[in-house]
Amino acid sequence: MLKSKFEDLITFLDNKKIIISTHHLVDIDGLVSCFTLKIFLNQYLKNNEICIYFSELSKSAKNFLKNFSAKFPVFNLSYKKKFHGSKAEILLILDTNNLDQIMLDDDSNINLLKIPYIFIDHHYFKEKSDNKNLNITSLNIIFEDYSSTAEIILQLFETYNIPLNNPLKILFISAILIDSGFFKHGDNNTIQNVGKLLCEDIQFQDIRALLKNDIDISEKIAKIKGLQRLELIREGKYLIGITNVSSFGAAVASMLITIGFDVSIVISKESKFSRINTRARKKICEETGLNLAKILEQISEKYEGNGGGHDGAASLTIDNESDYNITELVENIKKYL
Repeated sequence: MLKSKFEDLITFLDNKKIIISTHHLVDIDGLVSCFTLKIFLNQYLKNNEICIYFSELSKSAKNFLKNFSAKFPVFNLSYKKKFHGSKAEILLILDTNNLDQIMLDDDSNINLLKIPYIFIDHHYFKEKSDNKNLNITSLNIIFEDYSSTAEIILQLFETYNIPLNNPLKILFISAILIDSGFFKHGDNNTIQNVGKLLCEDIQFQDIRALLKNDIDISEKIAKIKGLQRLELIREGKYLIGITNVSSFGAAVASMLITIGFDVSIVISKESKFSRINTRARKKICEETGLNLAKILEQISEKYEGNGGGHDGAASLTIDNESDYNITELVENIKKYL
């Protein structure tokens, strides 16, 4: 199925000017997926102009890029910091299927552009029925059962029998490890994908060192404040934790799961918008049918926000002026517990 979909995509992309991009505050999976896809496309599209655009890298991605470039200085990991939309005929968006997560260099939103786009992603996706929507849905490559977008690109290399050198193997392993939470959110396929990439020249512990990312004091403070403001809700045998922080909401939500909560909700308010990060244990999702991505997607439609993600890890961005109340999310979650 993947090969047939990608053959259609290759045919469509031939002789077009392409921009490859991902969400704002690029994480390691987004970064790796974009670079490896460009390498893959260069094998088949000889007459195309292909560039990568990133608005801003996350701290972890910057650190990884620095470590990787020091280890492999001749490996080209260059990208554009200015979005040259007027020179593009198609936009390939990786590791997200939400346009509001794409930021241009002038802080405007990608929705303002009139460039057709295609998603390659592993998050929950609900097709929008908007006449202004320029998404070529027939060419989207979205597989929610993958733990990372990098694994979709890896399968392309395997399907087309393109050999992988050690730098490429390390890129793929790094992205898979990070996005699966070192296998916490993965399955047998995730482990097998990493296993077949490891070899005598690539040691697992060496990659752990490459991915090492010291937590700075601002993140530590956010986690401590998140615990100080914590509200505990018990629903039968399950525990829900709710708190609020000004930043590092995703990290705080993950921390709450680590310390014992079954579901976590973290609210981060900015001047105009609120972002809600949610997490749930994989076992809880399997036992109850809880899917945070679907719940947040439904809420986003009702209140004109933007929500999505995975069954056990999802987020919602919503206008502060809306009449949305966090109780609605809690009650929706309780229905499954």
